[in-house]
Amino acid sequence: MNIAIPTPGIRRRSVTGLWLRHAVAFVRYWKFVITWVLIEPVIALVAVGFGIGKLVTEVEGADTYAEFVTPGLIMGSAMFHALFETSWNAYNRIDNDVYETALTTPITVLEVTLGDISWAITRALMTTIGVAVVAAMLGWLDGWWAIGILIPAIMVGAMFGAMGFLFSAVAPHTTFLTLVFTLVATPLYFFSGSFFPISILPDWVEPIAWAMPLTPGVHVARGFGLGQFDTSHLWAGLYMVLLTALMWPAAVYLLKRRLIK
Repeated sequence: MNIAIPTPGIRRRSVTGLWLRHAVAFVRYWKFVITWVLIEPVIALVAVGFGIGKLVTEVEGADTYAEFVTPGLIMGSAMFHALFETSWNAYNRIDNDVYETALTTPITVLEVTLGDISWAITRALMTTIGVAVVAAMLGWLDGWWAIGILIPAIMVGAMFGAMGFLFSAVAPHTTFLTLVFTLVATPLYFFSGSFFPISILPDWVEPIAWAMPLTPGVHVARGFGLGQFDTSHLWAGLYMVLLTALMWPAAVYLLKRRLIK
């Protein structure tokens, strides 16, 4: 494969061009994708909020269970969208030589990952905004602080966008990627404090739960959702930045090794 020699540095036009490519593809199929972006997470939100919320009358740090669980459901949806974009969709682009074709132009693998992670963040924001608006209408997100939930959504989108490439860059086939969601994303979703306080877990499980990458996102989002902050939220944000900073270079390396032969 003949690959054009790119100029050094990160070029905004290259990253934006790839982002626009994904946006155009999304617009083309938005009627189908919107079911996962908005309808599915809203159904889960309403079902859990009105269903389990009627059974759970007391929960740590919140007036109602619906208020407690809403930030977790939103961050879980943001995680799934970002991870799907750079794992499953990225694998399809690898398999269909989309990236190889792009690399014949002055674009680098680094810029490819940035373009895709930027789109993963966009997908995370789409579902966050949509579900948050519904939650606000139901009274489960209240106050101006709730707008800040967009911050952890961006961070979750970037973190899991980088993580997704770790799988798509080494996946031998799509069946491997189904394990990413059953063995990685699902446990993260249920043990990140989204549905219950981590403090109720056994003592030996708590540190593991706090170390999971979705947990800090849920913790920060809940801080904005409930308007309750302390230094732990700052540390959670820094932890997400650290994880992203570690995974992104690894993703670039693995993708480069797969694409450039």
